Amino acid sequence: MSARVVTGDDTGLFKVVNVGKKTVEIRYGSQAMARGVERMTWAGEAVGAGGPQTHFYAALRSGEVECRALADGELLETMGFKIKSSGCAGLGYLGEGRMAACGRKGLVQIFSPEEKEYSESDTIQVGQDIRAMEISTESQGKILATGGNEELLKLWDIKTKKTVFKARNVKPDMLDLRYPVHVAVIRFVPGHGYKRVLSGTAHHQVRLYDIKSGRRPVWSVNHCENAIRALVALSDGNSLIFGDGAGESFHVDIRTSRVIGKFKGVGGAITSLREDPSREGLVASTSLDRFVRVYDIKSRRMVNKVYAKQRLSDCLFLANPEAQEDKEEDEEVWEQLEKKEKSGKSEKREKREKNSKQSRKRKHVDSGEP
Repeated sequence: MSARVVTGDDTGLFKVVNVGKKTVEIRYGSQAMARGVERMTWAGEAVGAGGPQTHFYAALRSGEVECRALADGELLETMGFKIKSSGCAGLGYLGEGRMAACGRKGLVQIFSPEEKEYSESDTIQVGQDIRAMEISTESQGKILATGGNEELLKLWDIKTKKTVFKARNVKPDMLDLRYPVHVAVIRFVPGHGYKRVLSGTAHHQVRLYDIKSGRRPVWSVNHCENAIRALVALSDGNSLIFGDGAGESFHVDIRTSRVIGKFKGVGGAITSLREDPSREGLVASTSLDRFVRVYDIKSRRMVNKVYAKQRLSDCLFLANPEAQEDKEEDEEVWEQLEKKEKSGKSEKREKREKNSKQSRKRKHVDSGEP
């Protein structure tokens, strides 16, 4: 097992951790509380597309957005603006070299790494107290989702800067009391474009929204007693994993909303969850107890953990090149088999047609017809 994870911590350091060997391979960045890492994302087409993971973006507590090379941590670019708010609610890649960063005061800023400054025309005001922003990679960077404190889930068309979906709150409880709104994390369900969205709240609810089914969630469940801090929708599109503020992580079936199992062994609040892009059935988690852990999703067994010394705030899972090569070889084998199967079917069809023509000729001869 050669799982490798890139971590960012609240002192501004980045580390490439080889979880299999329990070692920190590369360490870069400068320590300062003002440079604490808040969000991380892959640059370019690497996000959900199997592209090259050569560099990544990180939003810092100071409001700056940095681009660093993965191999040596070289600072490739520092964005020429600052997120105009207290903290970053989301960071993501839009495609065509564009990025989007959202501050907690609700200002989404769209920029290109080639541009030194952003223009006011490249901003969208999405709310007042935003705590989560997520970009739909399957919509080719056209749709983003936002939510926050008393800010229900909304989907925005980036081109028109208008909402395409506004969620409604769940119905009041048995005492007719309104449920408070505090969206803490948002994820799109793979394989459904932007039509199905998951959200985790600071009031320990996990919800599934289906745009086709209406504005209220399809289901809303409480599987824990603490605020949801991290959530990942798995690539199979049928299950999710979420972590809370007490270090508990649960594996949930999206189709039934039932708990499949629980991941154990964490001693602090979960800060991030990332699935292995190689699809080897692994998930990485970071937490405030300063450990990065890798679990086997199917068995929920902890594969390994590494102590990182600083409190970790986010991470990125590196794809296993060997697994990708094996996957490419398997795809080639299947393509060859399909071609052989098609050619075999065509040969059989030609043979049948030839035999049928010969049989018709014999019938004509036997009947004496010209």
